[in-house]
Amino acid sequence: MNDDQVTLVAEAVKGDRAAMDQLLRLHYDRMFAVSRRILGNDSDAADATQEAMISVVRSLSKFDGRSTFGTWAYRITTNACLDELRRRRRRP
Repeated sequence: MNDDQVTLVAEAVKGDRAAMDQLLRLHYDRMFAVSRRILGNDSDAADATQEAMISVVRSLSKFDGRSTFGTWAYRITTNACLDELRRRRRRP
């Protein structure tokens, strides 16, 4: 993770909304691509990406830096997609 992202994460954890916004904008396209690849359509991918972004914001204080921010965010995105696939299986 480059120094700019380390700084953005640190500022976002402190509550800097502009830093959080910039982090999410930096990673949105790849998060959406991950969702699209797993779910197969843009509508579900957009929903899962939004859920993932909400999870990233809520969980940012738990980010421990063992991986890059991007890797962590993409894992959250993958989990949001898997949750969506589980919901699909339960629907009649």
